[in-house]
Amino acid sequence: MDTTLRHITDFSHALQYDDLSPAAVHEAKRRVIDTLACALGGFDAEPSKIARVMAGKVTSKTPARILGTLEQSSPELAAFANTVMMRYLDLNDAQGNGGGHPSDFFGALLATAETTKTDGKTFITAIVVAYELYLSFFSAIRIGTRGFDHSVYIVISGAAGVARIMKLDHQKMANALSFALTSNMTLGVVRRGELSMWKACAGANAARNAIFANQLAAEGMTAPQAVFEGENGVWDTAGKFAWPALPKAGAPFRINDIQTKIHPCVYPGQSPVEAMLKIRSELDPGEIESIVVRTYRSAWFEAGSEPEKWAPATRETADHSIPFLVSAALLDGKIDAATFSEKRITDPNLKSLMQKVQVIHDPELDALLLANASNPCRMEITLRNGQKKLSSVDYPKGHAKNPASDREIEQKLYSLNNCLLAPDQLSKLLAMCWKLEELDDVRELISAVKI
Repeated sequence: MDTTLRHITDFSHALQYDDLSPAAVHEAKRRVIDTLACALGGFDAEPSKIARVMAGKVTSKTPARILGTLEQSSPELAAFANTVMMRYLDLNDAQGNGGGHPSDFFGALLATAETTKTDGKTFITAIVVAYELYLSFFSAIRIGTRGFDHSVYIVISGAAGVARIMKLDHQKMANALSFALTSNMTLGVVRRGELSMWKACAGANAARNAIFANQLAAEGMTAPQAVFEGENGVWDTAGKFAWPALPKAGAPFRINDIQTKIHPCVYPGQSPVEAMLKIRSELDPGEIESIVVRTYRSAWFEAGSEPEKWAPATRETADHSIPFLVSAALLDGKIDAATFSEKRITDPNLKSLMQKVQVIHDPELDALLLANASNPCRMEITLRNGQKKLSSVDYPKGHAKNPASDREIEQKLYSLNNCLLAPDQLSKLLAMCWKLEELDDVRELISAVKI
């Protein structure tokens, strides 16, 4: 077993609930509420319906249920369907600097908890393990700069969380982590050019594969033991790196560094949207000559470097377009589900305004991001009379340094529910989440999400 694989397996296998800080436990509960809110918000989306149809075609001797319908499927396809719902709105949590969306692995953890009696403390521990591996992997290497999609972080972190729920021994867990990476280094083309429905499904596919990796390992299938450091392993493919130190009992956990999304769009769009909303009351769209948005490199690369971002044809492209987002925020005063309707995307006034937007990579903001862990945006709006309006945001609402309150997380659940769950169901679900460590069986949580 190579050094890196042993390092992450040792941590993932050894961590216990009693090792967790109260802050990490509390944040795990917030992540559950936030992610279930996003699942309800994405329930009626077309990719979610397609995923449920696919899952509904399969039966299993170890079934798992689909959120909302509670229809049974295999654990892998239930994880896929549930994660598509969680991910579709692009409103679940984010790493914040081109690092993707850790909570994409929740579908895998919930589906696995469906196949065995899993208590709340075990589930919380699996959540913290998964966040720790996801965020430490990202801090070790920026997969996206090497041609891979950030769902690579999902498959290995999800596999670790699933292994904890399945109570695999050390060697089988190592095999599951190896399988996860050996077979699932997803290409970064997922998020380039005109984006397709698969943008919201790549993480779901990683969650599905995280379960399959563990199923193989549980049955005794062996995996490459030098998946990182061996010839043609991850180091040869994506570049050599050192996995950072992982926390011991009582130490701070990386789950508390995660960003909550307030606006349903790519995380690098959160600051530009807020910068525009701060200043829009001073603006007449008809008097605008130009809008210059300065941002850091990964934000520019992901949401402002391609011509498709000035002419989005799909919702997936629009919610990853800074020109679209700042223009819609100016005209509408908000970004919500209606922002991405076909009628809005094709609106000629919006399309015309977008052509006045420039997105510029500013190296000074790269330095600011690295120094302060911020999400910086600088906006300069020039009016036809030559007057300039300035706006800036470093820590958008939901950032770890400008966090959403517990009440705001709860409100997100209520606002995204779209009348799917009755008020008493929502109250029961929230109470269950806040007392998650007291649950004897996490299947009660899935049962509570019945539409």
